[in-house]
Amino acid sequence: MICLTGDIHHSSLRINDQKFIAEPGDSETRIAARYLRLVEKNGLKVTFYVTGRTLAEEWDAFRPVAESTRVEIGGHTYRGLPRPIGSRLRTFVTGRATLSHGQSHGSAARQKRDVERMISVVLHRTGRRITSWRSHGLVTDAHTYRILAECGIRFISDDLDWGKVMPERTPQGLISHPMNVIMDHDHIYHAHRTREYVEAQKRNWGFPADPTRESYDIGEWAGIVERQVSAIHAAGGVATVLMHPLCMYLSDGFRTAERLLEFFSQFPSAWASDLAGFLKEE
Repeated sequence: MICLTGDIHHSSLRINDQKFIAEPGDSETRIAARYLRLVEKNGLKVTFYVTGRTLAEEWDAFRPVAESTRVEIGGHTYRGLPRPIGSRLRTFVTGRATLSHGQSHGSAARQKRDVERMISVVLHRTGRRITSWRSHGLVTDAHTYRILAECGIRFISDDLDWGKVMPERTPQGLISHPMNVIMDHDHIYHAHRTREYVEAQKRNWGFPADPTRESYDIGEWAGIVERQVSAIHAAGGVATVLMHPLCMYLSDGFRTAERLLEFFSQFPSAWASDLAGFLKEE
């Protein structure tokens, strides 16, 4: 089983990859709509985790995505954890790329307001109530899962664990389906993630034996994805794949995305909200 996912961010968040969109008037949201056509062509389902301000600020561009029968919308925070002013100033002064997001949700009350705004804007724009979530930047704290559960979220995909092949229940009652296939953004050379940039990152990496520290040319990365997905399918598990539409576009204009989506089409696909039936036995 494939659970294909992707993350989409509003343009005003100004994440690092967005700076490499060359065509005037193009945007991450419009690129996601073009990527979706490839998903639809291959008969796949996809769960897009979307920042709330994408729906609030770019609805005309996002509407074709929201209205597709192949798409489930999941929450990705409303504001996208904007970087603190100090981080933005360092980037401006040094010209070096830093993380595209902050590292904290703030207080529990502030975090709950953000979750409620995310749920509200999707309900307003689409008439649907979301039940799936991925925290932007995978940033969570001691309050996050409790708040999500209280707000009606049932499915979470924040865990990075290549050894888990089945969804499992968290102590707060959420159903977690770990990203158990090598993700794209942090493992592909693209945009600002040059070989020099990645090597500098690795020198400061705290876990030298961690397989997630390595990056690859996109073709080599795709081969790893195919092998991992095949192994998880053979084990009867759920392969949760993260492919950012923007990352796929910037890397090689969707050529590798087309290869992988065709490969995925041989397996059944599911939205995040379909995965309760695959819950690991307790």
